[in-house]
Amino acid sequence: MKTHFSAFAFSVMIISAAAFSDPVILADTKGTAKVEQVLSTTFDFVRTHRQGKGISVAWGVTSSNGVVKFAVKKTYEDPSDPYAYWEEAATTSCNGSKSYKVKDENVFPGYINYRVVAEMADGSTVESAVKTVHVVSH
Repeated sequence: MKTHFSAFAFSVMIISAAAFSDPVILADTKGTAKVEQVLSTTFDFVRTHRQGKGISVAWGVTSSNGVVKFAVKKTYEDPSDPYAYWEEAATTSCNGSKSYKVKDENVFPGYINYRVVAEMADGSTVESAVKTVHVVSH
């Protein structure tokens, strides 16, 4: 019984060591170097507030390099739901500025969730955090 347990423990140790060892990295035999341009932006801030009968959405970015346009999207549904419907509330082209502001005039009472989506030149997108505004009445 002791021999069976020892053999089992030894085989588990060998399998574990093989499974968690570092991968082998093979050298590039072609000797070609790839230079990839990285276009990235992050959001410094996103602010929403009630303004008149609409909602004002303002945001700032660390860099506008590679950004083609910004789309402000909103939903009245749960923003964490992957099936929530996000409609486009406003768009603005990127003009190289570090901050932007748009106004959404078409709002209804309820909790409205906003996010800003930066559309990059390479076709990718970067999304901001979600901000929620509670509209009680018109």
